[in-house]
Amino acid sequence: MAGVTEFSGDVVVLRVGTFREADCWVRFFSPQHGLLTGFAFGGRKSRRRFCGCLDPFSVVHFRVGLDRLRRYHCLEEGTLLRGFPGLKRNIKNLGMMANCVRFFESQLFDPEEYAPSYALLVETLEALENGPAPSSFLPLLFRARLTFCQGYQPDFERCRGCGQGMDPHHRAVFAVHEGGIYCLRCASSAVRTLSISQATLRLLGALGQSNPAEWARWNLPAHVREECARVVDAFVHYHLGLRSEGHGFYRC
Repeated sequence: MAGVTEFSGDVVVLRVGTFREADCWVRFFSPQHGLLTGFAFGGRKSRRRFCGCLDPFSVVHFRVGLDRLRRYHCLEEGTLLRGFPGLKRNIKNLGMMANCVRFFESQLFDPEEYAPSYALLVETLEALENGPAPSSFLPLLFRARLTFCQGYQPDFERCRGCGQGMDPHHRAVFAVHEGGIYCLRCASSAVRTLSISQATLRLLGALGQSNPAEWARWNLPAHVREECARVVDAFVHYHLGLRSEGHGFYRC
């Protein structure tokens, strides 16, 4: 298997499954190596090597080796760094984190995106663990921010047509294909546009300078939530080829 390597480092555990009575597979994300799957042989029964380490939504330090033929990763031992027990006791927050992780796992990350994506994942776990009752809108903001982290950050301040700053008293249009905004004077030159308010523009622009702990406290008007959802869903669908369906995300 190309790219299989041994290493030791901190990771976020995303999913865990059993494939034999005592063995399990673990899907995890490393800031150096990206999205990986490893096998913890005897992991279900070993309290010494994997004590508390094989639960989803945990930060763990794993020592990762290879099988004898160097085909796949074997988890040799782990140390739990953060278990986020408050998150796991809260069904609503747990559901929001699961939604974020399903989108996260659907991504195709480039190596330069590993570290910022890992940081966003940990910050989201912290926000859902420690903060006040979070906004149910947080998973959509997570999807937008993760998409922006992958090189698709639009300019929400200037019109792509005339280059001028946006008039704070008028609506604008978001060009999905071009990943930018147009003022009303230049809107006719754009294709596949969505009308959005200045409040929505400010929200989307603030995502790059804010963190999930702040998003959890945002109390957004209904029209801003609706406009933001339309923009983010259309943007993700066009640029990443992903569509939300049921409880997952699928490539179109």
